[in-house]
Amino acid sequence: MEKIRRGDLFTPEQYAKILTEERKRIIEIKKERRVSSRTFSYLFENRDTILNQINEMIYVENVHDENEIEHLLNTYNQIVPDKNEFSITMFIEIPDEQILMKEMKRLVGIEDSVYLAFGDNELKAIPEEGRSTESLESTLQYLRVKFSMADAEKFRNSKNAFITTKHKNYGESAQIPEKLLEELKKEIY
Repeated sequence: MEKIRRGDLFTPEQYAKILTEERKRIIEIKKERRVSSRTFSYLFENRDTILNQINEMIYVENVHDENEIEHLLNTYNQIVPDKNEFSITMFIEIPDEQILMKEMKRLVGIEDSVYLAFGDNELKAIPEEGRSTESLESTLQYLRVKFSMADAEKFRNSKNAFITTKHKNYGESAQIPEKLLEELKKEIY
């Protein structure tokens, strides 16, 4: 997927003019690219979702400094999927804060237990480096699923796919909806 360039970004003032429509557009994109299990949701990122995140940061924080914009580009371009790869943002969806705080200890290592399953194949998601600690500190995890050429071909030919967690305390699975699966097959090249 093509990385995001400086020329793709809006100033806060430009973004303010299109904010309402852009947010509606991105909400629809994200709705189609999100998969949920009982405790987790997974957003299959693409260039549009990540570009939106950068523009939102620039807008909300009123960023005009070119060094800061370059830093945002470098940071968020790391999330843009590379060739034969998915970039997935995993959200822990426990709405009750007291329960969430209690469960955080039980969720340690969740980022190391996520898999994409299709046909007879299973690919382990790779968590973002530097986020793993002895205690889970974030309800948001960045994951990558990398495909070999053979895996990519098997994925394109699969009839269904699931995203699963194989954590000792949280074994869950969610089927990727057919419409999203067909879109993801086109994104593996």
